[in-house]
Amino acid sequence: MFAFNFTAKNRDQQAVTDRVVAASYEDALVVLKKAGYTDIHMISSQDTAINLDDVNSRNRLELSAAEEQQLQRQPRLLLQLAMLFARNASWWGPLLVWWAIATALYGKGSTAALIPAVLLVLHVLGFIWSKVPMILYNRALQACTWNRWTEAERLMRAIASWKSWFKTPMPEHEIIFRLATVEAGQGRLADGLKRAAVLKHSRSLKPGFYESRLSSIYFAARDFQQVAVAQHAARKLNPGISSTIDLATTLARRLGNDKGAELLLADINIANLSQMERLYYQYCQGIISLHTGRPEQAITQLSDAHELTSAYASMPLMQATVTEIRAHLALALCACGRQVEANPHALAARSLLLAWQDVAMLQRLMLALQE
Repeated sequence: MFAFNFTAKNRDQQAVTDRVVAASYEDALVVLKKAGYTDIHMISSQDTAINLDDVNSRNRLELSAAEEQQLQRQPRLLLQLAMLFARNASWWGPLLVWWAIATALYGKGSTAALIPAVLLVLHVLGFIWSKVPMILYNRALQACTWNRWTEAERLMRAIASWKSWFKTPMPEHEIIFRLATVEAGQGRLADGLKRAAVLKHSRSLKPGFYESRLSSIYFAARDFQQVAVAQHAARKLNPGISSTIDLATTLARRLGNDKGAELLLADINIANLSQMERLYYQYCQGIISLHTGRPEQAITQLSDAHELTSAYASMPLMQATVTEIRAHLALALCACGRQVEANPHALAARSLLLAWQDVAMLQRLMLALQE
């Protein structure tokens, strides 16, 4: 059985957002119609509905259907385009003023009015050509963050179509890697690996780049052992601070190998790191400190990492990092007996942890807050 999120009007013609339990998508519609609902819109598909026979999927029941929808809601594409267009008034504003003055003085059909009108139309077309794939890409990343893989695949295929039609500058390899990742996230790891394999020997990619993106594909499939293998290969081909921190984080967070992570980070001088590198370095060190019985030190390191995330708040995937940092910071605070301070961090992390079905972390937080 499955629980499907929906919006509809009840018998009193009031708009409601709720869930209905049924064996299939079609059965859910039948149940709702029999119950007297009208204007039914199914938010969940068969793929995204809560599987009541799966203990991990059932954790999503801790959020109401309305809460889930609110957390994941985004402005419509046209609204986002309009908002971005409004922000670029310094570009099209003078053209509009020119056209208005020329029209008032010489008439709409005059050359003086036609020139700014044509330039304005060209500007609008160029704006749509460049911004639509950017908006769709950000939406796809947001969907990936929330494990909405079906939606992410649909958006990436739309970007691929837009690129083939209008020759937009988004790199082909980015589309291929993202499609491979969302396939892996849907349980089609073999398809994702096959798709990405066409880039394995591409000369346009820097050494280690393919292996680094391969780790993201395995991560979507939750195969963390292979994530570490791919990251190790990427680091071997292109040694550097970022690749070292990535591998160390996987060892500490996903594989419980704190000693291996510590050895990797030992030679890194925090004073020489960029802001982004320092963020992930402190996050990884905080995890290690927490795992090795140094919660006070973990609080300092994770707080520093959390503060650094504010500079990257507009990046869709940073939301996942913030969730991870705040979840571990809550655990560190609880380990020091500071449950009251930990509670806001745990609550902030809870929604995404539920979406990821990270039962282990949810249970750790629940037990820590109760101590």
